[in-house]
Amino acid sequence: MKFRTAANFCITLLIITIFSSSAYAWARHDLMTSEVVRDLGWLDKFGNMTVTEYLYDDPTVSQIKIQYYNKEYKELLPDEFYNHALYEKRKFFNGSPVGDSISAKQLLADFSDEPDWELDQNLELSWMQAFSGESQGYRHMYYPALSFHMPMGGWPQGQTPERAQHFYDLAKTSFENGDTYWGFRFLARSLHYVQDMSQPYHTRQFYWEFINLKDPFYGTIQTIKNYHFVYESYIGNLFRLEQQGEMPKTLISAVRYSLPVEVESPESLVKYVARRSYWQSSNTMQTSIGFFGESYMGPGAVSMSTEDFFYSIRRGDPAAKAFEQDVERRLTLFGKATKSFLEFARRDLKLDEYKS
Repeated sequence: MKFRTAANFCITLLIITIFSSSAYAWARHDLMTSEVVRDLGWLDKFGNMTVTEYLYDDPTVSQIKIQYYNKEYKELLPDEFYNHALYEKRKFFNGSPVGDSISAKQLLADFSDEPDWELDQNLELSWMQAFSGESQGYRHMYYPALSFHMPMGGWPQGQTPERAQHFYDLAKTSFENGDTYWGFRFLARSLHYVQDMSQPYHTRQFYWEFINLKDPFYGTIQTIKNYHFVYESYIGNLFRLEQQGEMPKTLISAVRYSLPVEVESPESLVKYVARRSYWQSSNTMQTSIGFFGESYMGPGAVSMSTEDFFYSIRRGDPAAKAFEQDVERRLTLFGKATKSFLEFARRDLKLDEYKS
């Protein structure tokens, strides 16, 4: 009887890991990237690049229509709130049409979100992709070596390192061909995968406190999704309010004043960030439960309301302070990852000496 109970639990855990992962990471790569690049003076020489048409053959991505600009771009007002699980993924990017000009800083911010725009969806990559949210999750999540995950615990799992390297190599080819626009756009794509690793839900497949004992299958799956999306929604909205001058610039300072590390390659950087992210993830999830409360436990889907958000951002209790400190560490890692990647690209591609 005990054996059957244990076996049922293992099967339930296995099924949960197959269906519980979500493929999206930070809600607003664009906003956070814009704060990191604003202080990188070496990018100013690329302040007026001509937008060129996509003429590259990349069979590794879903074949979708390339987007260059959003003529309906409009930022949210300070009193508005959105849930990341529901918002239109392309809603906030600006860009410029083919033939117009754009700065490298604007391009890196706008298109650091691009890999979430269906590039990695509906692909057959590996039998293990079912354990990471299908093909998009398999490319945007990376479980580092010696971490607990299904189906091959202890071994690294996911294609994020390879995807970061893939688009970096395309960027290198573009710069060699004198195509600065696509050089930086491919860098923005590569950067996305690096940044994803600073998000705890992309380096940790499962957390024990999310188990719903009353409904261990659907309840646990929904619990993971609920906390994942409320975490991203909260941080994305708070970061936006800081940029709009409605809140102290705590998270902005975290991403701007982080320090880079030495990098051998985009692939090695992804693994470095993922390891750091994973070992901090239990604290992130513990403080999230303490801050958001247990109302996000399954089995039903629960999202943060506008009223709860504007109440929560002004809390000062111990649970709120612990959560805020952990979020600052997360955003510091995001800034470190971004700066490390761009500094590596500057040196490796000799962009200081580059002439288009």
